[in-house]
Amino acid sequence: MPGGKQHKIRIGKWETVAFVCILFWGIIYSLVFIPFSAPDESAHFATAYQLSNQILGQEAVNEEGLVLVREEDAVLLSYTLDDESYEQVFGRFFERDHSEERIGYGHRPMDVSRHAYLPQALGITAGRLFGLGQIAVIYLGRLFNLLFFAVCAALAVRLAPFGRMAFLGVCLFPMTLELVSSLSYDAMAIGLAMLFTAYVLHLAYEAEAVKKREIMILGLLLGFLAPCKMIYIPLAGLCFLIPRKKFGSGKSYGLAAAAVAFCMAAGVVWINLDKILVYFGGTEEAVEWAGGVQGYSISYVLAHPLDGLFVIVNTMVRRFPFYIHSMTGGLLGWMQYETDEVLIVFFLFWTFLAVQPEKGEEEKRPGEHAQIFSRSMLFAHRAVSLLLCLFTVTAALLVMLLSWTPLDSAVVEGVQGRYFLPVVPLALLAIRSRRIWWEESMCGIWIGGYSAANLLVILNILGELQ
Repeated sequence: MPGGKQHKIRIGKWETVAFVCILFWGIIYSLVFIPFSAPDESAHFATAYQLSNQILGQEAVNEEGLVLVREEDAVLLSYTLDDESYEQVFGRFFERDHSEERIGYGHRPMDVSRHAYLPQALGITAGRLFGLGQIAVIYLGRLFNLLFFAVCAALAVRLAPFGRMAFLGVCLFPMTLELVSSLSYDAMAIGLAMLFTAYVLHLAYEAEAVKKREIMILGLLLGFLAPCKMIYIPLAGLCFLIPRKKFGSGKSYGLAAAAVAFCMAAGVVWINLDKILVYFGGTEEAVEWAGGVQGYSISYVLAHPLDGLFVIVNTMVRRFPFYIHSMTGGLLGWMQYETDEVLIVFFLFWTFLAVQPEKGEEEKRPGEHAQIFSRSMLFAHRAVSLLLCLFTVTAALLVMLLSWTPLDSAVVEGVQGRYFLPVVPLALLAIRSRRIWWEESMCGIWIGGYSAANLLVILNILGELQ
């Protein structure tokens, strides 16, 4: 592929570039998408605030199960981006808290692992300790969440043995930036998934040996990732990409696999046991949003496997364009702010170009007729990676089939493209070329393109203010 002017960045600087870019654009998105304009953010605020109460040793909820908050923290904020809501937020940004009591907030905590809200809770706690007002407290929670994600993503970019733009590019999608700059626990899920993926590839392609420390890190990453959203459990299969010889012996390999599996299973069962029991309860739950009609259950799917298979396959076929569109950032806020289709096509096309190998990533494979290939996944690893991505998509569809879909629906309801962001870098690495590459390092150009596109997204949203 033709190059152009060289924009070379040393490998040691990649993580710095990633951290700065994510932090910069995350703050911009956080200022534009003011508190509670991101999906379910009021519920995320309640859940993080409950954990903050526990950190401070205070009573977390009242008798009705509502989260106890400072009186001024219970003020309702607008979900709509307009002049009035911006004035309400930024006009109160530097206010101090003058609450005289704590009252029940309008939301119960979400049924999500509490560790997924630790960064947000620490930010909220810091704001409360300094006596800051509601807006500043929310923004501190957002900032801590963004910082956690930026660190995970920067480490992923640093550890990746090749294809670093597959991670950084996905981080600069509008949807990713909106999520990680809010109070959403998706920041932890996406960040840990990227870090785990990059670390496994590092062990598979660069590390000379896998010892106790590496095994412990794998177990911890999975132990924290899997309980966030169980649909990402298939990513654990990436561990099979690590050559067995790097463990030293068959016995060490078996013990390592058992240890990693135990850490993941322990985290899932300890935190999500109640959900697992509901899924295997054997009764069809009522779907509240559909008027309380009967929904799917595992017992129904086992009794009618073809019905369940049809709905999942039909969903993949019919909703695939929507998933790609919404995953990239086609619908922001509460899905009411639509990004121009031209920009979505640009993000997809730009990412496809950015993940292609660059000069310095090529290597000569030995043999009678030696050929030069780019440093990429082996064919078997590509196949396994794509299969794991498919398993993750299927797991997301299956979970929403069992928890959100009426029996009379021809498609799985409630699935959004953002659920698939954690596996997009892996899919990109699995499909990138092995025989062609850019002749120069193009990192600066790729980041410039993402930045320009994000600026247009922001300007488009601000231009629609009422």
